[in-house]
Amino acid sequence: MKILLEEKVLGTHSKKNSKYYWVLETITGKNDASENSIDYFPSSSEKGYIQDVKEEILEKMNSEHVFSFPYTPKEGDYLSIKNNLRKQEYLNLIFMNSRWIEEIFICTYRDCDTDIYTTIKTGVTFLSQDI
Repeated sequence: MKILLEEKVLGTHSKKNSKYYWVLETITGKNDASENSIDYFPSSSEKGYIQDVKEEILEKMNSEHVFSFPYTPKEGDYLSIKNNLRKQEYLNLIFMNSRWIEEIFICTYRDCDTDIYTTIKTGVTFLSQDI
């Protein structure tokens, strides 16, 4: 499998012309924990191509530089790869312990009540099988 995460500012036009797009976020601060914490419901992607090849995607991301720009992940960085045509097909990844891992349920690894995430970059995803 080959994967390329190409940087592109996502506007209406660029999203419509790509099947998969991505959003890369990083922790930029923390909020005070409130006593009224929010309950987050489990959320996992529906079946589809991106779910079928997620192990290969993780393997590539943990062994190669797949971004089209200089980038070194840091602890807590969050990457979401989404299918533009089927909104319920996506792959959410978080960088923990020097590896990208899947976050199957919302806020399993992130502290959604206190972590403040900011988008670093966005772009389109190119996935292809090795020939």
